[in-house]
Amino acid sequence: MPVMINTNEARCALTFSGELNIYNVAETLAQIKAEMSKTLPIYVDLSEVDEADAAGLQILMAIRLHTLSHGLAFQLENPSEAVMALIELSDMAGFFGVTQVLTDIAA
Repeated sequence: MPVMINTNEARCALTFSGELNIYNVAETLAQIKAEMSKTLPIYVDLSEVDEADAAGLQILMAIRLHTLSHGLAFQLENPSEAVMALIELSDMAGFFGVTQVLTDIAA
């Protein structure tokens, strides 16, 4: 299972691991829709994601849009190099509130 969801009284934490791609997007999205909080800040840990593609990016976009539509705080935590490359390639850093891009990592 590529995502673990832990919710307490202060936050809803989504931890992704392995591949975030077209092969697991349906299962992942169904799980997120069923378990993601509509009232708590959402934190997304992407440190263990080995591979991500456009379908995986769409999942992240759906989570971000969920937080915007419900007025919730959102934070990407520890995006892996694979995720950062995808965010930079898609020019979505501003949408996700990511300030560190690959050029910063290389420096």
